[in-house]
Formats: sequence, structure tokens, C-alpha cells
Amino acid sequence: MARDLGISASYLNLVERNQRPLTTQLVLKLAAIYELDLRELHGDREAERVAELTEIFSDPVLGKMPSATVFADLVNGYPDIVSAFSSLYGAYRRAQAKPVAEGEGESSASTSQDGRYPVEEVREYFHGRNNYIAALDLAAEAFHASLNAGDDLLAALRAHLRDAHQIRVTVLPLHAMPDEQRRYDRHNRRLFLSEMLPHSARVFQTAAQVALLTCADDLERLVAEARAPTPDVAQLLRIALANYFAGALMMPYGRFIDAATAMRYDLDVLAGRFAASVEQVAHRITTLQRSERRGVPFFFLRIDHAGNVLKRISAGGFPFSRFGGICPRWRVFDTFAAPGETLVQHIGLPDGARYLTIARTLESVRTRHPFPGRRVALCIGCDVSHAPSVVYGDALNLVNAQSAVPTGVACRVCEVPNCPTRAAPAMTQPLKLDPWRKNSWPFQFV
Repeated sequence: MARDLGISASYLNLVERNQRPLTTQLVLKLAAIYELDLRELHGDREAERVAELTEIFSDPVLGKMPSATVFADLVNGYPDIVSAFSSLYGAYRRAQAKPVAEGEGESSASTSQDGRYPVEEVREYFHGRNNYIAALDLAAEAFHASLNAGDDLLAALRAHLRDAHQIRVTVLPLHAMPDEQRRYDRHNRRLFLSEMLPHSARVFQTAAQVALLTCADDLERLVAEARAPTPDVAQLLRIALANYFAGALMMPYGRFIDAATAMRYDLDVLAGRFAASVEQVAHRITTLQRSERRGVPFFFLRIDHAGNVLKRISAGGFPFSRFGGICPRWRVFDTFAAPGETLVQHIGLPDGARYLTIARTLESVRTRHPFPGRRVALCIGCDVSHAPSVVYGDALNLVNAQSAVPTGVACRVCEVPNCPTRAAPAMTQPLKLDPWRKNSWPFQFV
């Protein structure tokens, strides 16, 4: 290898041990000689594993959290140990769930004591595949082409259900479906949709039903390959995969990435062009990870006004924390005071990573008065290196790292000092406690 690269074996050994830098010239030689994709050397996978360790160690049961440097050394030097520890922690979480379920007289295959275990399993499934399911994405693109839908995908889907499955689609009034958005009657072969659904939601729900019928074999194969540990996880995964197909059908990969690139990921323009909602578009852009043509890697977050995380996707490598809430400096919370507005922010994490984030509120499907719809906040973001490809970064000074708002992942794992918005002390830092002094921030580190 040293001979191929034109360097000495001793120098190569030092590079491998991180004692010499991997220069640009050496990277280019590696790519040329061994036909490497330079993106594989970017370090995204290592960053994801560091984020994974940070998330695991934010569990209070593990006590004091190691520094980010220790995590990076472990990931780079001992990846097998990191993988084994992650598996061990997963086994610990599963073992935690069993006594609770058994003590309540239920099957241990239901859910964990915090009710999140099946959801976390499904989240891990998509995270491990970089939020891109090739088989379904390709199938959705081919199916869309076969429909010749033109500008009316809903009509084409209704015709397909009628001709291929002898299923009629009917929109029912609210009094007939007060608590449901979609219901399939197997015996009478009828698909019912609520009249309260906007057009984009009617298309999505119909497409999800098409997935469950037309792609049943693919869905079952994927669920079987995932080896879901419980029936609940298998069912949630089946639903998530059907929804994935629906989004890919509404926004076929080739057409969508062409439009997203040309429009520089303008959510409103893309929503109008594909007759989709902003949330559907935001979710779809996180799936643009086809190897031969990748889009900007975005992460995705949806929260309610209390800060509860309703959904998160880490396609952009953002190190979400499972414990301890979200940093209050993030403008995603400000959207509730400015509903409908798009808030853009340049944030910087303690490890030096910087992100461009875009946040806005969303309204759920409304129901009858006086019951209000649910308002949630959506946030997507990407590393600042991708900002030139995103229209929302044009008005920000993203070149200067000092312009980034210091932001943490969660207070328990954040080492930003002297933060007036901190809700809890950092697990990694000893506190400086002085009864004779009151500072402007809640916690001070030694």
C-alpha cells in the first residue's frame, strides 16, 4: 500500500495511528488507486457513532459522562467495542421492559416501561439505513410511472384501487368518522377517508393504503428481514414502511431531487409543485440518500409546545439526545410565538459542528368546534458545509463561526459555560458552588 501511494511504510503506519495528517494529496491518491468514494472518508459514520454514544451515556443509569474526545477516540480506535457496547445497551433496555410487562400480566412483547421502546426500535431501523429504503423507493418510482397520473395523482390512485383491487374510495362526513382519518373495510372493499383531510393528506392516506395492498409482499419481506423483537415493533415498522412508500409515491425520487436541487430545497415551492404538505416535503428531503445521486443530508425534528419529541430523523448526523430535553436556545421553540413564519438559525455545538436550521409551526388535521387542532413545530437542518445548496442560508453569515448561536444537544450533556438558559448541570463537569455569590446563570462549572 505504501508503494502504491508513494510513501514509506513507516509514514503510512503513523497516518493509520492518527499521528500524521491525512493530506489532500494522499486522499486523492487513495481515491484514484483504490477507486474510493471520497464521501466515505468524510467521517459522517464516525460522527453518528459518537452521537450514538453520547445519547447512550446521557442515560442517568450510567453516571458520569466521558468527554467528546474519549468518544471520538473509542469510535476511531475501537469500533468493534463501540458496536458491542451499543448492542449491550440495547439488550439492557429490552431486559428492562420485560419485568414491567410481566408484572402487569401482559405479554413482555408489548412495550417498555416508558412506552417508547417500539418507537425507538423503528427509529433505529430507519437510522441504520440512513432513512433510505431502496426497495420501496424504487418500487414507488416505478409504480408512479405506471400510473400516468399527470396532475391528479389522487384520481389515478382511486382508479388503481378500483381496477386492481375492486376497492372504492369514499369521503365520509365528520359525523360518520369522528375519530378516524382513514379506515379500510375489508368485507365491503371500501376505503373511507375523512372529509376533514386536506387534499395532500387524502393523497398520502390513499397511497399508504395502496402500499399495504400492492406492496404487501415487499413490506412483509422487509419486516421479516428486520427481525422485529416484538409484535408491536413489527406492526409499527409495517405502518412506517407503508408511509415511506406513500411519500416516495407522491414525490418520486428522480423528479423530486431535480426539483429540490433546482429550487434549493425551498419547502413551500416543493409543496406546491408536488401537491404535498410542507411536512411531507420536509420528511421526503431526509430520504434523498440514493447512492448514485444523494441530496443534502437533512435531519428532521417535530416537537410539541411542551418540548416533547414526537419524531426525529438523524439523516444529517445531528446528535439528538434521548434524555434531558432540547436546548432552549434553539429557535424551534420560538415558532409557537410566530405561527406560520419560517425561522432560520445558525447554531454551533460545543464540539465545533455548525448547522443551518429551519423551523416553523404545523397545524394538525382540524376537527369540529370547539376542539382545536394540534399545533406542533417542525425543524430541519443540515451541516453548514451544505448551506450553499439551501436557499434558507442566503441571509445568514455562515462563514464566520462566531456568528453561530452556542447551542447544546441537551443540558445534561452540554458543556457550554455560563448559560443563562441552562435547565440542568452538565454530567461531565463538576459544579462550582458558592453560597456567598449569585450569578446570572443557574449553574457554574469549576
